[in-house]
Amino acid sequence: MSRSRYAHLMCLAVLVSCLATAANAAPLQTGLGWRGPGFSQTTSANDPLLKSFPELRTLPSPVWVREGLRAYYQAAAATVANPLPAARDGEKPPLPRAADIAATTPVVIRTDVVAMATRFSATYSTVFTGDLMIPWEDVSGTGYAATGDFWVNPVIFRDLEKKPRPPLLTEKMQFSVAGKNYSAVRFDYSEAEGSKHYTWILESNTGLLLYNAIWTVLTDRKLAHVSVAEFISSRTVSTPWIGGAVPAWVKPGAKMTYQGSIKTWLPATGQNMPIPAVLNVEFTEVGQNWSSAVVKRLFTSEGADATMTVLSGTGLLAGGFWVPRANLARLKNGDKLDHYDSVVGSRVEVSYVGKPEDGRPLVAIFEWGTKYKRVWVYRTTDGMLVYWLDEKLVDPSTGMVQQAEWQLQED
Repeated sequence: MSRSRYAHLMCLAVLVSCLATAANAAPLQTGLGWRGPGFSQTTSANDPLLKSFPELRTLPSPVWVREGLRAYYQAAAATVANPLPAARDGEKPPLPRAADIAATTPVVIRTDVVAMATRFSATYSTVFTGDLMIPWEDVSGTGYAATGDFWVNPVIFRDLEKKPRPPLLTEKMQFSVAGKNYSAVRFDYSEAEGSKHYTWILESNTGLLLYNAIWTVLTDRKLAHVSVAEFISSRTVSTPWIGGAVPAWVKPGAKMTYQGSIKTWLPATGQNMPIPAVLNVEFTEVGQNWSSAVVKRLFTSEGADATMTVLSGTGLLAGGFWVPRANLARLKNGDKLDHYDSVVGSRVEVSYVGKPEDGRPLVAIFEWGTKYKRVWVYRTTDGMLVYWLDEKLVDPSTGMVQQAEWQLQED
């Protein structure tokens, strides 16, 4: 689990903007079609897409969006000359490409569809940085079924020319991304009394998000900060949990505590003093195949330093606080859960099935990358996450490695 703060997505480009400013100062943003702080609550009245297309609250998801779907986006952020005039009514900014903004610092956002329901969707994103594709930030997001982190139901594209949808500006266009040409629809939105402008480009036939940009005009209006995300590819990951259900012990109000530590070391000097920490987890909302938990991290010497919302669901390959117990029991040592992720260069496999000294059976799932590894250990009897580890190279120039390790505390 990342040390950076979790944030809801206004769009994928927000993650890159957060990384470009300060890893521990990520602003809380709202997503396209975001449902608000509680999944059962209505969305923010300021959401531009839902204000213009209120039918998205009740429409179904596009037919191609399902649990286990994984999408990848290339992203970048930079401060550039401000292309937006003082009077911006009807004005549209250019479309800078991610490779041109930060060609030497690759950033990839990998987003999994964690759970789908009639009027609900949940996603889990990981930001990978650098040529070695190191996982840097994890973010959970929620939306309506018809509008998620990287899709909308394309029904809303009908009759746009005859029925404008203010305050959104709309335009049909051809757009090329990842070496492929698409028929697309462009949406632009400027804050009425703000400094931000948003651009979304979506494929006409499917509603797939192809391009996303956020412009923030700086105080003197000569410069603007821009963050961009562009579609790379998508695929379906066949998770072992599809069709399973949330374990019976996962209920609103249920709590867990993990004792852990964060360590760093250098090849030349060895390991630094570990920093002890505690994670307090409380489930807030639970569905048939998903859950939401509020997680508070506390350092013993500093008090609470981060509060985050974490989603678990049957569409997530590994990393949730639980997995369906019956599905977990079917796994065998050596099972390949994801043979190879060609975009970030990772593999996921079952590396241990057995009973330690206490006699309770465990399953360990490993994700291996070029310069990172993640381990999640689940207890077969109840599907509970009892241990996880996140180890990665955080500074290629010095060889510094960071390891975060967490163990479930039980009475």
